[in-house]
Amino acid sequence: MVKFLNEIKEPKVSELGGKGYSLAVLINNGFNVPKGFVITSEVFFKFLKDNNLVEKIESLCSEINENNFQEKCKEVKDLILSGKISGGIKSEVKENLEKLNAQYISIRSSAVSEDSLKASFAGLHDTFLNIKTELNSVLENVKKCWASLFNESAVVYRIRKNMPHLERIAVIIQEMIAADVAGTAFTAHPDTKDRNAIIIEATWGLGESLVSGSVTPDLHIIDKKSFKIIKKTIGRKKTMIVPSSKGIEKIKTPDNKTFEFCLDEEAVIRLAKICLEIEKIFEYPQDIEWCMKEGKIFILQSRAITSLGGEEYEDK
Repeated sequence: MVKFLNEIKEPKVSELGGKGYSLAVLINNGFNVPKGFVITSEVFFKFLKDNNLVEKIESLCSEINENNFQEKCKEVKDLILSGKISGGIKSEVKENLEKLNAQYISIRSSAVSEDSLKASFAGLHDTFLNIKTELNSVLENVKKCWASLFNESAVVYRIRKNMPHLERIAVIIQEMIAADVAGTAFTAHPDTKDRNAIIIEATWGLGESLVSGSVTPDLHIIDKKSFKIIKKTIGRKKTMIVPSSKGIEKIKTPDNKTFEFCLDEEAVIRLAKICLEIEKIFEYPQDIEWCMKEGKIFILQSRAITSLGGEEYEDK
């Protein structure tokens, strides 16, 4: 029920969630992904059954609508957060944390319905960064990931998509990369839908400053066939998010870096080539999260670009 990502040879979305599935596929194809393990979706339902929560939550879910979702979300989250994780699961997590042997980790939600073409759920479920590998703290954050199924924004999204609220969710635990640079990449233009372009956005530090919209990142547009950089724009990166003793914190970007490109041309092209290889694996344009530490590129996530709406893509 708890599995190392590099040991999963036949990944399934139903077990690993969308994010976990894509990471396992990437690892199986030789891409550089931070090492880690997944607490499968089966564990979540075992936890609910162990705490006699299934019927209570199903009943609350049946009552959720656009007028009462705030109150119902809080009730469900409180039930999950007050539940106890069984000794067997604790032992498995402890064993895998010891095997991972990382001082700090990231803990990320991976719901079964997220990162598909029809529903990305981007940013709607919770992620916890730079968490110390102390067992009780890790388990509390795992419960917070499960409870984030009932974040108000996620519930509203499911109401509008006419999707069930109580779904399978896995949790991914990986070594924390204290990135020098991070960002996103799209192997097609998400706005113009140009499939001959690769779009790379980059910022200093962790990628959360880009995801949260607190900085304007550097922008690079690369021709997919020639790998020529056809446009680049320097971003206003006045702040950056970095690991800290409290987890992560926002700091002022050093003056010499504020108006300096995060990536040189060689790194941009190297990253573009990696992204194109990822697109080939998934056979559809991808929205990719990446980071770089001491010149080494890590892939943190890859999902289909939902804005293209291509019927030729088939969810796994």
